[in-house]
Amino acid sequence: MRLVFVLFIEPRGTYNNKKEIFMTIRPVATIKTGTRSGQAMLIAVLSLGGVILGATTIAGLLTLYQLRASNDAEHSAQALFAADSGVEWTLFSYYCGIDSPSRCLNGPPPPPTFAADGATVTSTCYEADGVTVSDCSNTTTTASAISVGASAGTRRAFAVSLQGSTSTDP
Repeated sequence: MRLVFVLFIEPRGTYNNKKEIFMTIRPVATIKTGTRSGQAMLIAVLSLGGVILGATTIAGLLTLYQLRASNDAEHSAQALFAADSGVEWTLFSYYCGIDSPSRCLNGPPPPPTFAADGATVTSTCYEADGVTVSDCSNTTTTASAISVGASAGTRRAFAVSLQGSTSTDP
């Protein structure tokens, strides 16, 4: 506890034709000390805790985004390779009976499957006017093909034009 003193200056009369002035010091108030130091510490600790909590939340969110991106890259690669194998299957089906007819006596092979990684492939062949062709090995009507690979919701596709193509190198 602290006392606050004030200096009072008061005229008290005259003495030898001079005015006498008396100075007195009196206590006017008491102030309690040390009552606010705990509040300041509490506010500082809570503020620092909030800053640390916010920083760790943001760091966790960024890590989550990086994990999702790496997982999406894996599925994207699986879908891309599935679409590529669909193109290879389409080309094999298209040229199946041209190079060696004995290789495709029972028709073109079935489309590829991917049991290990769960990827799927769909190859669709089209005529020149865009009508879907049921048999990609029909070289008189098939003009193009689209192969779509999918893995866990990620899709990748390739388009192949077969018009004017030959089975031999130029």
